[in-house]
Amino acid sequence: MNYDGLALAAATDEIKRHILGGTIQGVKQHNDTDLTFEIRSPGASYLLFISIHPKFPRIHFTSSKLSVPQMPPAFCMLLRKHLIGGHIASIEQVGFDRIVRFRISSPEKTSILIFELMGKHSNLILTSETDKILGAAKHVSVRMSRYRQILPGLYYSPPPGAGKINPMTINLNEFESAWREAFTESPRDKNICDWLVASFSGVGNFLAKELLLSAEDRTSKGIFNSLANLQKIVMDRDWRPVLIVDEAGFASSAYPIFTKQHPKELQHERSSFNETLDTVFRSIIQRDRLDTEVTSLKNSILKAIASRQRTMNDLQKALEEGKNAERLKQIGELILSQSHNIAKGSKTAHIVDYYDPEMRAVEVELDEKLSPAENAEVYFKRARKAREGAEAAADRISEVRTELEILRRTLESLASVDLPEKAQALRSLLIERGLLRQYFLQKSKKREDEQEFEGYKIRRVISADGFEILYGENSQANDYLTTKIAKPNDLWFHARAVKGAHVIIRTANKPDNVPPGTIRHAAEIAASNSDAKHSRLVPVDYTLKKYVRKPRASAPGFVVYQNEKTIDIVPNTR
Repeated sequence: MNYDGLALAAATDEIKRHILGGTIQGVKQHNDTDLTFEIRSPGASYLLFISIHPKFPRIHFTSSKLSVPQMPPAFCMLLRKHLIGGHIASIEQVGFDRIVRFRISSPEKTSILIFELMGKHSNLILTSETDKILGAAKHVSVRMSRYRQILPGLYYSPPPGAGKINPMTINLNEFESAWREAFTESPRDKNICDWLVASFSGVGNFLAKELLLSAEDRTSKGIFNSLANLQKIVMDRDWRPVLIVDEAGFASSAYPIFTKQHPKELQHERSSFNETLDTVFRSIIQRDRLDTEVTSLKNSILKAIASRQRTMNDLQKALEEGKNAERLKQIGELILSQSHNIAKGSKTAHIVDYYDPEMRAVEVELDEKLSPAENAEVYFKRARKAREGAEAAADRISEVRTELEILRRTLESLASVDLPEKAQALRSLLIERGLLRQYFLQKSKKREDEQEFEGYKIRRVISADGFEILYGENSQANDYLTTKIAKPNDLWFHARAVKGAHVIIRTANKPDNVPPGTIRHAAEIAASNSDAKHSRLVPVDYTLKKYVRKPRASAPGFVVYQNEKTIDIVPNTR
């Protein structure tokens, strides 16, 4: 799906026509990446969907009913606090880039909601009117990016690369000047496409190729004329959305104009680009889920088949060994009957084989550390093991053969699975029959919090007022938080006279600006993460971090403090 600057321009233009001046009546966050905004405009209501999914970031109206968690995430609560009841004063695409700014006004304040559609770096950021960050769907610390941090209290700056040329405002002279700087001789098609992508905001590989295919020739003027036609479409808002299907008839893409790169018969004109996006992304995501489920199930089945095949080989080997059980028993009996002829400490012995009609002598291997009787017992044990193994193999081999047949038939049937739910049902059925194992996914990576805090278990939450709250999960983390991270004018919290978490509110050196709601939020965290968490009422002390001191040679997490205030809290764990 090519959600480039042109696609965003068309989507934003349609969104603006319907909800500009509307009122935000609700905000829902469905998971880590997807949010919906309920907006009431004169005569109609709209559901605006915004996703920062790493593979499928997007913005469009939706008609889908999406599930929500029981407890709204902190970012959702922050958005509700600042946006519900606000009027959408403006909606602007930044240049031709994949960034949209919503200006939401209320009698008390103006807030800015910024959607950055940047692949795996996509984000949704809430700022004040002065661009001070209040919160974000994804926080970006200095450890995650040296160039640009997204954290409450910092000021918003555009993403790297946002300073490219706006292709919608450039004229012929400027274009030819940039062309001459880039090329000293006639460029190849690939060089032109690469230059367009690298130089112009909102232009990806797909749009660059469209401009190339629409050009009369490969000169600077020919390419610019193609771009000028695109400028006119955007200026005139002459959108002609198309739903693009693949050879199998599945919706695979959408674009605001007819494209040169897809056959005409696979492009179906639509009246609403947002509705087309909603349809296409539902199709794409379902097929992506299907591919993921089927591939995962296929790999699981192949592993199960390989395991059963190894088992089958072992069983067949056991059957072969079972054929020697009688001979092993005979050798044991021959050793016992002729033990008087076997010298102790022998590694081999030549004994008469009474089971041979010609009674020829045979050589048998012995353990020199054992007596003849003990060596005979070794052969008897080997005989019993071979016989019992063969009996067990005979019972099991038909079962394994049936399991292999079922697994191979299921593997062949995956080609006809058309819904992810069907793949999940197949997996569940195989697990119930004992043909697949139930695997529980475990995160192999440390939490981002732990990576940021040198591996110490320090949790981060954002209060409804947009303040960052940190707290330790053990005494070592508490020590590190209080002595290495907290600044002198940060607020420090601890449940009084009991063991518990150290809690910090980062104040940006302005502790007097911390609202009472955030102070209570931090105190609740301190109470709920203390030994007194099951008490009816927990007194929590708080003070500036500069009044907290760690005595020399004291145990991890032990501190003394002064100038504290106290707030009584009913813990959330009760």
